[in-house]
Amino acid sequence: MKKEELRLIIQEGVRQTLREEEIEQAADGLEKLMGSALDDFAKAYDANEEEAKKEVEDSEETINEAVGAIAIIGFMLALPKILEIMVKGVSKLVKGVKKILGKTPAKDDKEGQEDMAQKIIDGLHKWHKGYIYGLQIMLKYTGIFKKAKIKKPAAQKKAAEMLYYTIIAGLAIYSGVGAVSAFKSAMSGAAHGGSFSLSAFEAAMATVKSGEVASFLGELGLEATSAADVAV
Repeated sequence: MKKEELRLIIQEGVRQTLREEEIEQAADGLEKLMGSALDDFAKAYDANEEEAKKEVEDSEETINEAVGAIAIIGFMLALPKILEIMVKGVSKLVKGVKKILGKTPAKDDKEGQEDMAQKIIDGLHKWHKGYIYGLQIMLKYTGIFKKAKIKKPAAQKKAAEMLYYTIIAGLAIYSGVGAVSAFKSAMSGAAHGGSFSLSAFEAAMATVKSGEVASFLGELGLEATSAADVAV
């Protein structure tokens, strides 16, 4: 083996090591941020539960359960207290995610896009079930599920999961990753790829093109997204 070839191999090895360390550090930072955001969500719900319940009860808006998560999101847009809980529950994520995850990758930077996706997948792993459960509790006890005629626990969990992945889709696009394919590729390299629901994420990505979801993500502080920003 020539010295030049050996030098290139060593350089690539060092680059890959630094790349892995950067992904791990960013994922750890996002994990801490997610935990703090979940705590804020719980506190905001506890502080506003009664007012939120009354707001839902008094609302004359209806929910078309056949439309699913989009209909629930559209209903939530008309409820200031519910939105307040949601905003407080993601505020730290929105404010800190770009700093923690690092430079936004270019759309044609395949490796950078996949690395960003891997950071998100591993960073969300520890708290994603807790966040989905928290959303399910809020939707149930404020009466939103009742309005939507979603009675079965399995259906309620699915609706909460879709709301969660809608937020994550917005967060991913906000972080510079609008391609589902980047997450699909990143799952194999991610330490916790098996805990990430690609099907739910892909379905959520499709909904960000709707007016209700774009408005909802805007209320959360995530930049409005055009259809051009989302790819498969």
